[in-house]
Amino acid sequence: MKAFIELLKVLYRKPVEFVCGLLMAAITGVVFLQVISRYVFRHPFDWPEELARFLFVWVALLGAALALRRGAHFSIEILVNKFSKRWRLTTALFIHSLLGLFILIVTIKGFELAIRIREQLSSGIEISMTFPYLAVPVSFAVMLKYIFADIFRLIKRQRYSEPEL
Repeated sequence: MKAFIELLKVLYRKPVEFVCGLLMAAITGVVFLQVISRYVFRHPFDWPEELARFLFVWVALLGAALALRRGAHFSIEILVNKFSKRWRLTTALFIHSLLGLFILIVTIKGFELAIRIREQLSSGIEISMTFPYLAVPVSFAVMLKYIFADIFRLIKRQRYSEPEL
């Protein structure tokens, strides 16, 4: 029972990490199934390679959202580090706002594209291409949540920081 409660805590605190883990496990299982069907049974299935590709796209884009949350994307801060503390916060707020606008646009356009392509079927598993295409707007919506959290954190920090002379 205690392990189940710990699992629920992880799901609540880190849902994107949990989903990425499940997707990676699914990719591993699907690729293993493809290898077994090809080399052991000598009759490869048509769908595992395509499914693994779709799952990998989801993992990559959700991983990009996690990297954004953790601040793991590269940035060149040599110029910004020469600013005063207040200007560094203002610059960070400006950059996060621009990034948030870009992410919002990609999210909206991604949903539009995913809906527009709903009639097209994938060649291997014959599912609507909406599902793989939804990786972009869903991941960018997660990124938007993280960017908004960063913006609010920056505003709070700027509001309560001491003015420099």
